[in-house]
Amino acid sequence: MSTNINVAVIGVWNMWWNHVRTYSELDDVNLVAVADLNTSLAEQIAQKYWCKWYENYQDMIQQEHIDLVSIVVPTSFHYPVAEFCLQHNIHVLLEKPITPTVEEGEKLLMLAKEKNLNLLVWHIERFNPAVKKVKELLDKKDVWELTAFTFQRVWWLPPQIRDSNIVVDLAIHDIDISNYLIGQLPNRVNMHKKRNHLEWREDSVEIFMQYDGVSSYIQCNWISPIKMRKLTVTGTDWYLEMDYITQKITIFKSNYDKFRETIGTYSDYVMRFAEPDRVDISVGKKEPLKEEMLYIIDNIKKWTLIDTSFALSSLSIALQ
Repeated sequence: MSTNINVAVIGVWNMWWNHVRTYSELDDVNLVAVADLNTSLAEQIAQKYWCKWYENYQDMIQQEHIDLVSIVVPTSFHYPVAEFCLQHNIHVLLEKPITPTVEEGEKLLMLAKEKNLNLLVWHIERFNPAVKKVKELLDKKDVWELTAFTFQRVWWLPPQIRDSNIVVDLAIHDIDISNYLIGQLPNRVNMHKKRNHLEWREDSVEIFMQYDGVSSYIQCNWISPIKMRKLTVTGTDWYLEMDYITQKITIFKSNYDKFRETIGTYSDYVMRFAEPDRVDISVGKKEPLKEEMLYIIDNIKKWTLIDTSFALSSLSIALQ
């Protein structure tokens, strides 16, 4: 393989053209082509970013020399498109969820392993610098110090979502991050889905997951008038807030011991009104999509394989 990585994108409708934009900004990357059934859009994107365009992704794969392809098509097409690319010895960055079913996901992972190729599923929050920092902070603490996680991911229905429900498309982000931060899979999952404005599928969900000594609550919907992407973590004597969008982290630390030393009592009044210490954690803001692309490209150059089994675990939970 040459020093530069030849990349292509399958699916450029709506926000998915961001893959094209981001690849064009990376060093040592050649954006070769894009493919989309919307030929006018594909041609428009290709002209803007100086690459070729195709209506049929199979023609693109067979005619161009491509090392890595981003697949950002509707979920129901994930398996056949990714399978075709892997069969042609191309590394794959695949939109989440990995596939509509666990069985198809297992087949893709097995094929990637057999072909010695990287298949990375686009669980983009794993590459959010704030999430990485929270993981670093939590890994320094003992498990017993954690008690609960709460996730909120709400806004209106994105126009590109056509064939996934609220859990598989949206809540799966936080299912994955919950498993990632806690470092284990849940022992029990309770899920409540509801159809509020959509007749054909659920547009809100609450999920409660129980782990060893820790619980996780997830609220996701496509009905809220405001956009919110937040995580809170409760410990035995501290509380953490993280915003996925602003990538800001704040920790509130109990100072009950300090108050006891000052006044010599441990009254209910002090316990209730003692002001906590606040610490704002600085995180260098980065674009998660670009970070994920850099990650898979680095592994391709090093000829190392990425473990993507976490995507299958998250899908299995989401489909319960």
